[in-house]
Amino acid sequence: MTNQLFRSPRPRFGVAVLGTGSLAAEVTRILRDTRGDLRERAGAELVLDGRAELVVDVTEGIGSVTAVRDALHEGRSVITANTALIAEHGHRLAAAAEQHGADLFFEAAVAGGVPVVRPLTQSLSGDRVNQVLGVFPAEHSRHAAAQAAILATLAFHTRVEVGDVHFEEYGPAAAHDLDAAEALGLRLRTLTVCTRVAEDGGKEQISVRVHPALLPATDPLARVDAPFSAVAVDAAGAGRLMFYGDGATTATASALLGDLITAARNRVHGGRAPRASYYAELPVAPLGDTPTRYYLNLRVTDHAGALAEVAAVFADHGVSIARVRQEHRGDDAHLIVLTHRALESALTDTVDALTDATCVREVTTRWRIEGTDD
Repeated sequence: MTNQLFRSPRPRFGVAVLGTGSLAAEVTRILRDTRGDLRERAGAELVLDGRAELVVDVTEGIGSVTAVRDALHEGRSVITANTALIAEHGHRLAAAAEQHGADLFFEAAVAGGVPVVRPLTQSLSGDRVNQVLGVFPAEHSRHAAAQAAILATLAFHTRVEVGDVHFEEYGPAAAHDLDAAEALGLRLRTLTVCTRVAEDGGKEQISVRVHPALLPATDPLARVDAPFSAVAVDAAGAGRLMFYGDGATTATASALLGDLITAARNRVHGGRAPRASYYAELPVAPLGDTPTRYYLNLRVTDHAGALAEVAAVFADHGVSIARVRQEHRGDDAHLIVLTHRALESALTDTVDALTDATCVREVTTRWRIEGTDD
């Protein structure tokens, strides 16, 4: 009783929610229904108010950039789930926050409710991240390049723009290719790949891309299905770390509220949000300079010497074959070829040459293989 009588009054912070829809409604509901718990966790009373010290942005696209920028210029902290906004304007907004003593939080802008921003900016800030791989639901595909840019920026301390991300459209895969991949111990996923690449001479670059890719069926990422998302981070000291969870509205709202509590605590105790750093300034590697492996499905004429002719094309371009599987479907013969690791440019040249080979009728499928060594 004595503690309650002499407890100092809690500060009161207004919270404004920018945007409408189910996410805005869920954030508003949590703020109202758990007001007491949030007060104890934040050390402050959080009240929905248009005149707010804390702004929660649940808009989509970059239309909110002016409102967010103005809030930061006024010293109000911003918590956002807007992927496009952070990918396009994050560095400028972070600079505005720094200049005016505000915070910018965006955990919910990458992978929804899967916590990966804070580990990259805090837990692994003393480590060296070598690769980040992500699998996200298909409905997030319009955000895929933006999420890749944010992840690469945080992981490699290098400002990566959306335009730096190599993005490939993807559609339904043929059942026979999926079956062939499964028989070879591989599984198809749309993969976000952010990795360090050493070019000739040892100079370091980074590769940032989004495309369909085969993963070992034993890889946890290969078992991720909608509505779940997952991000795997490979670091020099920590090894491989997995972040997995649901990207649905309630999970995204949870990430927003986590950042909101931290922003409120910072105002109470004088802390600040961690800042992204761009000191490394690593160049983004051209796609052709990126090492990868290929899965190829070749429709070939069924005659003696066909395999030898195909093997000669690979040898001529310095690409080594790892495995070959032959299949027959009706009158067609198919060679499923897995390569060893090679530069993308060499693999592309090989495919171009295969289309001119007399025994090859068509290269029906070309997928990259990631997440595995030769």
